[in-house]
Amino acid sequence: MKSTETPLLEGILKEAARSAQDHLADARTQAKKILERAQSRAEEEVASQKRATDEKVKQIQLRLATNKASAKRKAALRQVDDSYQRVMDAVFVALDCKTLKPHLPYWIAEAAIGLDRKEAKVAYSRLCPVTEEDLKKAEALILKATGAKIRLHLEEKYIQGLGVVLSSIDGSTSFNNQVDIRLRRFERLIRSMIQERA
Repeated sequence: MKSTETPLLEGILKEAARSAQDHLADARTQAKKILERAQSRAEEEVASQKRATDEKVKQIQLRLATNKASAKRKAALRQVDDSYQRVMDAVFVALDCKTLKPHLPYWIAEAAIGLDRKEAKVAYSRLCPVTEEDLKKAEALILKATGAKIRLHLEEKYIQGLGVVLSSIDGSTSFNNQVDIRLRRFERLIRSMIQERA
């Protein structure tokens, strides 16, 4: 009995050893695949995190560049504002009645044409009075430019700033041609000239 059991037992043991070797090889193969998949996922995760970090860095750099450009623009605008204010201050200091007086008939004519009435009242500053002669010159300029006859009258009320304000006889409409208003009309042009020279 012993001699029969031994080859049978040996066969079972060999089969068990072979089966164990096969299972071990299979387990190693599966473990290797699992490890490769894990490494691949880890590499993908690292690459994904790197892309996300790179994107964040790009966004930060873009924001920084935008902020720098905005700061430069604000500084340039501040410089233009300061220069504009200096120009306006110099203009107001330089303007007096003697400088302005020859231009008043033209300003009156311009305002009368803009007002588009047959008759108008002309208000002016006490610092630079308008005369009947100025009104006649303005009426002649209007007639020459448009062919229209407009009758102008001196207003009894004065204005604060240099220049003129024309009003319809009933006071319902007016055209402001004071120095500060005229300068505001040209503000964009003056600012662009300052920017070109800056």
